[in-house]
Amino acid sequence: MEIEFKTLADTPLERVLDAFQGAFGDYAVGFDRREVESMLERRGFDAALSAAAFDGDRIVSFVLNGFGPYEGVLSGYDCGTGILPGYRGEGLAGRLFEYSLPLLRDAGVRQYLLEVLTSNAPAIALYQRAGFEVVAEYDCFRQQTGSLRFDKPKPRDVIIKEIAPEVFAGLPDFGDFAPSWQNSGESLMRGAGGLVFLAAYSGSEPVGCCVLDPITGDVARIAVRHDHRRRGIATALLASAVGRARSAAVKVLNVERQCDAPRRFLEAVGFEEGLSQYGMRRLL
Repeated sequence: MEIEFKTLADTPLERVLDAFQGAFGDYAVGFDRREVESMLERRGFDAALSAAAFDGDRIVSFVLNGFGPYEGVLSGYDCGTGILPGYRGEGLAGRLFEYSLPLLRDAGVRQYLLEVLTSNAPAIALYQRAGFEVVAEYDCFRQQTGSLRFDKPKPRDVIIKEIAPEVFAGLPDFGDFAPSWQNSGESLMRGAGGLVFLAAYSGSEPVGCCVLDPITGDVARIAVRHDHRRRGIATALLASAVGRARSAAVKVLNVERQCDAPRRFLEAVGFEEGLSQYGMRRLL
């Protein structure tokens, strides 16, 4: 097997998407091309900082890296590492990490981040061998749009309206935990063209927000100011967002496990807990 390692700088996105679907065809989470494209845009995919193993002209393994600031630190993010079924067990993923790390360091990256399903023991072992440590644990929630319950009435003094991305960027942080990479403010601004931004106002004061990808049903942000909670504002925000969704189901990814309030709210409106993930980090 004659394998060559190269960056993806000169590789058309269509070929990357083909490889992604081939590698994750047997994965626990399904993907379609629109969802993968949206994911790569939001997560800051940088082809020049990403790498693949080629068997001839065919991509047989890859690591797709995002690039940008996260919590004030210039960071790299593993948007997806995959291997085609016929090439697994050859150590390609580990070799790709070693190939791509100098690319990230030369770009000024100081930390490398990723998420991995807690049930994916082989991948966790691979990342630990590559120097990653678990720094967070996240739960993910999903439900059919018609099965969600929006029984709690909206307060009369509160209005929900769609806002521009730049207005959202200026809102206070209402959340209980630091969003993971794909839900961070920087990621939402990268994908702003495909997202719906909502805010709740009490008079002229913003008291909550919600961000939705209407195509994939991804609720990327929902939060309410602490002194306005338990009034039905989050329910009203979510109902307004779901009314704009074009997907049959909606999902909320990467809710930090230690935070009870978001979990209680999601369960109260009918979300079901699904897969869980570890957030992992390697300092460079």
